[in-house]
Amino acid sequence: MTNEAPLKEQQHVIDAFSDLAPNYEKKMDSELNLFWGWSYGELIKTLLENCEDVFEKRILDLATGKLVIPRAILDSNLHVKQLVGLDITYRMLHLGKAALSNDSLIRLLCASALEIPICPRSFDLVTCALATHHMDIRKLLSEIHRILDFNGTVTIVDVGASKTWMNPIVQFFIKVLAFLYFLVRENISRAWAEAEALPNIRTAENWGNELERADFQEIKIKKLKSRRPWIPDPILIQAKIKGDLK
Repeated sequence: MTNEAPLKEQQHVIDAFSDLAPNYEKKMDSELNLFWGWSYGELIKTLLENCEDVFEKRILDLATGKLVIPRAILDSNLHVKQLVGLDITYRMLHLGKAALSNDSLIRLLCASALEIPICPRSFDLVTCALATHHMDIRKLLSEIHRILDFNGTVTIVDVGASKTWMNPIVQFFIKVLAFLYFLVRENISRAWAEAEALPNIRTAENWGNELERADFQEIKIKKLKSRRPWIPDPILIQAKIKGDLK
């Protein structure tokens, strides 16, 4: 694959979520309820409940959108050392910033999670919700591994796939259906963004293999039960960087 293809996919994501930004939470709530029978708030709450203690931690939320996760962390615990929200879509961050006070501890960074402009070993916890299916998983895990400090943790919640979904023929038809659904319901940018995301969706087993390959340890992967029979369960993923290499 040339470098042009990933850049084109990223632009589709930027365009789609720039349009979606003003109504993002409402739209996610509607879509998650339709596909999984979950609310957006339930999913975020589940992710946060499964994070380790954030006291005095340096925290980075990837694909942070309108800063829902950083704001929730700050609301529940003021004693964090650092709190950064990163997103590739400027409009998401701009709208999220409007909800912050001038003295908020949350810092914003507009960048790709595949090329994080941060020094190695800078964070103790990395979180990410509903975004990894829009990314190259191996590049993403490599970047997370680089920026996490030793004994740091990553916690992710996102779409899961069944083994049937991994069949190339089945995946092709799902991709076409996803494109048509979002083209009718949203717009061409969202249709491309979601259709192009299909090859990035992993089964729980695939996720475990990718995390081991990226040298993560203490890997925990849990299926969050979908309340709809027609779509695979969402997945909660946790893993650590262990030890000190000195």
